Amino acid sequence: MDSRRLLLLHAALAGTLAAHRADAQDADRVDVRVTGTILVNTFSTSRRTNNFDIPQFVVRPSAADSLGDGGGFGMTVRQTRLGVRAFWPDVRGAEVRAELDTDFYGGQQASGFGDLFALFRVRRAVVDAAWSRATLLIGQEVPLIAEYNPQSLAMVGLSGLATSGNLWLWLPQVRGGVRVARGKSAKLDLEAAIVGAGSNEAQGELFTQPDRAEQSGRPSLQGRAIVRWGTADRPGDISLGAHRGWLATSGDSLLVSRAIAAAWRLPLGKVVTLTGEAFTGAALTGLGGGGIGQHLGPRNVPVESRGGWSQLLVQVAPELSLGGMWGMDDPEDAQLDVNGRLKNATWGGSVQWMPAPFVSALEVRQITTTYRTGALRAVQVNLALGVSF
Repeated sequence: MDSRRLLLLHAALAGTLAAHRADAQDADRVDVRVTGTILVNTFSTSRRTNNFDIPQFVVRPSAADSLGDGGGFGMTVRQTRLGVRAFWPDVRGAEVRAELDTDFYGGQQASGFGDLFALFRVRRAVVDAAWSRATLLIGQEVPLIAEYNPQSLAMVGLSGLATSGNLWLWLPQVRGGVRVARGKSAKLDLEAAIVGAGSNEAQGELFTQPDRAEQSGRPSLQGRAIVRWGTADRPGDISLGAHRGWLATSGDSLLVSRAIAAAWRLPLGKVVTLTGEAFTGAALTGLGGGGIGQHLGPRNVPVESRGGWSQLLVQVAPELSLGGMWGMDDPEDAQLDVNGRLKNATWGGSVQWMPAPFVSALEVRQITTTYRTGALRAVQVNLALGVSF
């Protein structure tokens, strides 16, 4: 080998080493931030619901209501949140973000004071890599086809419009996306996800067993097309997506969980934002309460349901916003048993005042749940006070 070739080989090796060194330096350039909200919720719920502090539907009277209508006054801190975020500006050409989002809404110990010592819980845990025309996400995140939740300080631990039109549940998944078109003011992305199967059946305190969805031996699949526009401060988008999953049943056949869903986030002028979702499908409890939490009817028939929700937010001032929301879930009556919940609707309003670092909100909601014997209503008033960092 002559000297010229040796020089060229040396230069190539030096360039390769320099590139690896630069990649290593970029990987070391991580920005880490700890976030959180210490939150106290004070609330009054007018009658018995499925959940005292974040009610989702009204339950029928029972012998347990011998002291009244089952309502009451309470205070909790279990909607307090803690999080960690990390950002790498350039890892092999991609911006990489990682986030761990937790709260203390994991339940309570079986004791007379269990609700005062709430259990720590992982909500979301994601790693997200973004290139110029592609994205990849791995972790536990909201459903791809229904990624929004109402903005609220009264409903942090659970989406308050779950069972009223919101398919919200955080699910383990791997998702990817590609940008297929880009115009002067809008972009079109196609995205798909492989989602951990689940049907929200009760599990033990420590050891778990496969539910119907897991026993199918298949993950769920989701995909959507989404059009995005706007700025980082005022983003807008509209999406249309589909979900398909499978449930084990007797014999060799499988039941199908399915949905078609639309979602929107619309900036209307400079201070108004309209956000919402709508769906139609069957056997959707595994996505967070679709069908008012009713998965299968008599004879294992997947319960068909349709619903949706929307929230209008008005930013009156930098620290003050007003909001109104409405949601509804309407399963197919003929597929439910005699005690089934035929329809569930929620409406509410809020005033949020957030002079940093303080956060506060006054929210009022009415829930109407319809049974074959008639409609039952519950009202909750919630005052949230806290500090965000």
